[in-house]
Amino acid sequence: MTATGHPRLYVLMIGCGNMGAAIASGAVAHIPLIDITAVDPDVDRARQLLSQQASINVVENFESLNDRHFDVCIVSVKPQHVEAALQAVRTNLPNALVISIAAGIPLARLQAAVPGQRRLVRVMPNLPALAASAMSVGFANGDDVSERDREIVEELFGAIGQFCWLATESEIDLATGVTGSGPGYVFAFTEHLQNAAERMGFSKELAAKFARQTVIGAARLLEQDPRTAHDLKVAVTSPGGTTAAGLAVLQAPSALPSLLIDTTMAAANRADELAKVQQ
Repeated sequence: MTATGHPRLYVLMIGCGNMGAAIASGAVAHIPLIDITAVDPDVDRARQLLSQQASINVVENFESLNDRHFDVCIVSVKPQHVEAALQAVRTNLPNALVISIAAGIPLARLQAAVPGQRRLVRVMPNLPALAASAMSVGFANGDDVSERDREIVEELFGAIGQFCWLATESEIDLATGVTGSGPGYVFAFTEHLQNAAERMGFSKELAAKFARQTVIGAARLLEQDPRTAHDLKVAVTSPGGTTAAGLAVLQAPSALPSLLIDTTMAAANRADELAKVQQ
């Protein structure tokens, strides 16, 4: 039994690339009595991506699973391979909880691929999972997913950052515009902050250090300080000072405020388009 009174959890990870390895490594580091087997054709790469401390069995193909049964299956392969992968391991998953992190594949398609599976969940983590700082969102397949199933999902994805449930499946596409694509916006901001520093005359190396640490420090403050982003912005802005001068440009109505609305909606709309293609 685990520390929470539940039996050992046997998990099958289909695909062990960057995201799969991050989830698996986080899970074994934070969840007691969990047993993870990963299937990935590139065993050596998978083992390199996994934490060196992670005790995870990696096999090359589905045949290596033999007749083993699993409590949970996390599908972490490219969207076009999801259905074939689930069909290949259906005998290893009698009444298992199936969690898909494949973008754009709705629960209806998962259900059609493996009609016997009813405990289905979609989760969308984001790239900071690689640093155990993900913002993951999920949606469960109605009453077929129990409270214990939900706890398992929360434990697995809480091990790589923060997790929250969404009310409808369609909200996953909306959230993608913020949580899924959001790290790209932050990286772009950091890149352009570095470029601005270079134009001021700083070397590329020093400009990169300025930009990276400024963003890292601000993010850490957001994490540790209970004040809102708005309150922290006010705290760093003296009336008539340098930050106020910069923010006057950045926060002009036609600048960052409208730009981020357009940016997130463009990403969300594209996620919706991709989802409709997959349906």
